[in-house]
Amino acid sequence: MSSASVRYFIITDESEIFRVSINKFKRLLKATSEEKLERFAGKRVRVAEICVKLENRKPIEVIRAIYYYLHFNEKGILDEEYLIKSRDIVFAAGDEISSIFIEKEQRNVINAQQEFAKRQRDHAVWWKPNMQLERNILDASIDEFKCKSL
Repeated sequence: MSSASVRYFIITDESEIFRVSINKFKRLLKATSEEKLERFAGKRVRVAEICVKLENRKPIEVIRAIYYYLHFNEKGILDEEYLIKSRDIVFAAGDEISSIFIEKEQRNVINAQQEFAKRQRDHAVWWKPNMQLERNILDASIDEFKCKSL
């Protein structure tokens, strides 16, 4: 019997990979002082969200990988405002959904809103790991690379 699961990882500036449990990640997203990461206080951190296929509750392959940034305030609490702003940037950069809400191009006028939003998304919201770091993250998601837990 197969199913799927999501794995979360935080990657430090030194490219150290930390696994974050789903429950801890959900608590972080609530952006309260009950769940904070003082180690990352005042920092922008890289996050990897990896969806894996499970076979008999064991991860066997990666289905999808998304890499994005999270910002923490000076107390180590997730910056909820930035999270909302990031979501809006990704939405504005989307190819299909946002085109419903962006004015249609006129014949001689180019609507560059979406292209600007894509550039902003690719610079401020998403990140791309180098090949070795990506390999380590993907291997960690299927339990073939040892990493610490937060």
